[in-house]
Amino acid sequence: MGHGNILAGKLASERICRRSFVCQSAAALAVSSVPAFASRAALASSKEVSIASYGGVINQNIHNVFVVPFEKETGIKVNLGTNTSLALAKLQVVSGGAAQWDIVELTGSEYEVAVKENLLAPFDYKIVDRTHLDPEYCAPYGAKYTLYLFVMAWDRRKIPDDKAPRTWADFWDTKRYSGKRSLDANISDGSVLEAALLADGVPLDKLYPLDVERALKSLERLGKSHIIWHTTNQEPIQQLVSGEVALATVFDGRVVIADRGGAQIGFTPDYSAVSGDYLSVVRTSAHKREAFELLSYIFTNTKADVDYIKLTTYAMPNMQTLKYLPKNLADSLPTSPTLKDKVFVKNDAWWGANLEKTLTRFKEWQIEQ
Repeated sequence: MGHGNILAGKLASERICRRSFVCQSAAALAVSSVPAFASRAALASSKEVSIASYGGVINQNIHNVFVVPFEKETGIKVNLGTNTSLALAKLQVVSGGAAQWDIVELTGSEYEVAVKENLLAPFDYKIVDRTHLDPEYCAPYGAKYTLYLFVMAWDRRKIPDDKAPRTWADFWDTKRYSGKRSLDANISDGSVLEAALLADGVPLDKLYPLDVERALKSLERLGKSHIIWHTTNQEPIQQLVSGEVALATVFDGRVVIADRGGAQIGFTPDYSAVSGDYLSVVRTSAHKREAFELLSYIFTNTKADVDYIKLTTYAMPNMQTLKYLPKNLADSLPTSPTLKDKVFVKNDAWWGANLEKTLTRFKEWQIEQ
């Protein structure tokens, strides 16, 4: 098996934990191992485009907010599928014919590998107007959406907001905050190594290239006896709600959803990692024009983007959205000017190049006595 295949497998296993929740409440949208078209007959039409995402709630929101109005406005048929992955993108290119899936959603690390393996078409910014898009999230072969934060969170019943940690150094302080912390074991999807470096005094703008050994020493200083490693993204929410831990690393959208359901979890966006997924067009697509028209709608239709943000609490790179959102929501988004210099963007290129050896070293450290 080549390095690309090994890496694709590792990336898939890392991605599953963050994404698994979107399928739980929408079984009707799920398929087996490969996305399914709404209709094979639709393939005959030239005015169509097929997009593969993750399924579940994510696909419901994409369908309702973007697909339905786009189809009405343009007359272009959209086939929305599930179970997107780097492996799916690769299959579209190596199959020898035109891609069945024109647009694929990829994690940051997957995107980097897809670019190296020449799987993607150059992103057409003549069709997708980038005037109001944050350039941080516009890449040569894709643009990021569904931007989220990897944050420190706490149980408000045990730690009031005014006494909660505000930096990773505070979060690491076992004298001030006794007890265990729940940390994300999926280090490329989450950002525990980056958090460990911040706790050790590394500035936000000096994180990369990651000093992995220094990060592990910082985790050692926190102490393995103070760490519970979680491997799915709902675990830390459950642990905070049950009282098993009072501090945890989580993704911000999870906290918002939990609190809407009555949980009492606090978090700060400060010193968080910003991540997101790329939407890219497969190089062998026969419907590139339609694909970029759909992507233009997703990235530049401000009303639709505002609706999507309100539904998901995930940000879009369309900076026009901020003025149409409630202030408390706008200020908590990765794109907010209020968070400038308070957050860092996860370096996908570094992780794409160093994932395998970093995962191996982290696993070794976990079992060291």
